[in-house]
Amino acid sequence: MFRAQANTFDEVVTKATDENLTSENWALILDVCDRVSTSPTGPQSVTAALIKRLAHRNANVQLYTLELANALSQNCGAPIHRELSSRSFTDALLRLAADRNTHQQVKSKILERMQEWKDMFKGNPDLG
Repeated sequence: MFRAQANTFDEVVTKATDENLTSENWALILDVCDRVSTSPTGPQSVTAALIKRLAHRNANVQLYTLELANALSQNCGAPIHRELSSRSFTDALLRLAADRNTHQQVKSKILERMQEWKDMFKGNPDLG
């Protein structure tokens, strides 16, 4: 009766970051990018879906999620940049990096991506 409305990006983000993938599926990643670019609520919705996938305990899911976030940052412009620099997304990254159970490769990738995004966003004072 009072269920939250399903996020339209949960399913496509889950497919693009599936734990059974053996490598990044660029067709799915670019499909997510296209959907985000054409949806007015795409950046917010996809970021919420990314945060859910970062909480997954499988390191491959976390790595694929970071790769998807990076592809979004490179292909979807300022609206996704705002979401990737938001407190909710950066807090999710910091929580994951600080968790002692997080795989070292995931921790390294988080630091790498955060540095890349910092450099990418540094010219925009609106991105904190």
